[in-house]
Amino acid sequence: MTKPLRRPIRSALLDIDVVALTAVATMVVMGVWLRHGGVDMLAGSALDRWTSISRLSGLFASFTGLVGVALSIRSTQVERKFGLDTMYNWHRILGETMAIALVVHIWSGVMSWSVEASVWSAIRDLTGREPYMAMATVGAFFILVVAFTSLRAVRRRMSYETWYFMHLLSYAGFALAFSHTIVLGGDFNEDPIARWMWIVVHIGLAVWLVIGRWGRVVRSVLKPLHITNLESTGVNTVVVTLGGPALENLRGDAGQFCYLRPLVRSSWWKSNPYSMSAAPSTDGLRFTIKDRGDASQTLGGLSLGTRVAVEGPYGTCTPEVLAGNKLLMIAGGVGIGPIRSLLERVGPETEPVILYRARSEKDLVHVEELTELAIRVNGRVQTIVGPTSSLAVKDPFSTAVLLTSVPDLQDREVVVAGPESLLFAAYKGLRAAGIDALDIHFERPWW
Repeated sequence: MTKPLRRPIRSALLDIDVVALTAVATMVVMGVWLRHGGVDMLAGSALDRWTSISRLSGLFASFTGLVGVALSIRSTQVERKFGLDTMYNWHRILGETMAIALVVHIWSGVMSWSVEASVWSAIRDLTGREPYMAMATVGAFFILVVAFTSLRAVRRRMSYETWYFMHLLSYAGFALAFSHTIVLGGDFNEDPIARWMWIVVHIGLAVWLVIGRWGRVVRSVLKPLHITNLESTGVNTVVVTLGGPALENLRGDAGQFCYLRPLVRSSWWKSNPYSMSAAPSTDGLRFTIKDRGDASQTLGGLSLGTRVAVEGPYGTCTPEVLAGNKLLMIAGGVGIGPIRSLLERVGPETEPVILYRARSEKDLVHVEELTELAIRVNGRVQTIVGPTSSLAVKDPFSTAVLLTSVPDLQDREVVVAGPESLLFAAYKGLRAAGIDALDIHFERPWW
């Protein structure tokens, strides 16, 4: 008998919890700097001023880096509260902030050292002649490389896998820089309380990373699912269904996505996100995958029985979040997957209107299923097909067009899924129509 998977756990976190934790951590870091005369040194000699700035920027770089690493662990409680997309966007912002603080730390350190020596001599001392500084220099280089390759303009020129493995250099960077912080850092080398606090924080985070993040990866590989069905549909689109005993270990609901790692020689090291196109059940997890690169081609070309490691499901836009309100669902491309899965789990009181955007009739998938599911819950499907230049209206998601298609728009919650351009166009039109931002649900692009 087919049964839905266990529902995702509810997060016990409150917004105030995150604010309070951030405030306390910030005060602790600032307290270390203040405890060792950071403010007084700013009013002292040039050496004292540069040293104080170097210490504060170093602490701030380490602090933002630690928080960024903590976010990358994908804590279930935090993910269920804010969503993986929001966590990764915070991670990106923290990474950029850390890079700026690190540059300030390096510059002020050189200026501090050069007060009593030449700049060239200071650079030589701080990149190798002083103990532990050679490792710190390599670590700083790794972190700055990660920050540079994470810039949007650079990142888009790289494959996800290349960027991801370069991103792992940040862990090496932290490890290489740690010893100079403890041994040479003025805030730690003469203060055993601060030093042991900093050591415990780093060890605790490392253990959490291994158990929480990498432990989850290992468990997914040791207990994989396998492909139970493959079906070609639409243009360069394949429907993949995964099943197996490991389903019993998963919690998930409609509207969510998973990271899939095919356990084959050419792709065991690749993990990519795909939305489920059916509500997850004991029958399996279904994904509608469009050919958008090597990873998608690999999944579509696998054979029945191939083992696939699954991480997740992730995502906060589930039926319980929509709370039975009337719905507008806007989809484009493979964004139709989460929309279709949600239609299985919403009730007739939602009266969903589905606006499905595609460049051609061939690009439409699951239309019959969508129509059948929509009718079941007093809804309807409206397709918007054709290149933008050939449409009767220039912007199918402008406020005027949306209000024409959905006269009671302002009484509805909205779910948007699809490519980045569609997300931003729909969000702009919806906000202009007076829809509250909290009533617009979508996974923000982070890659």
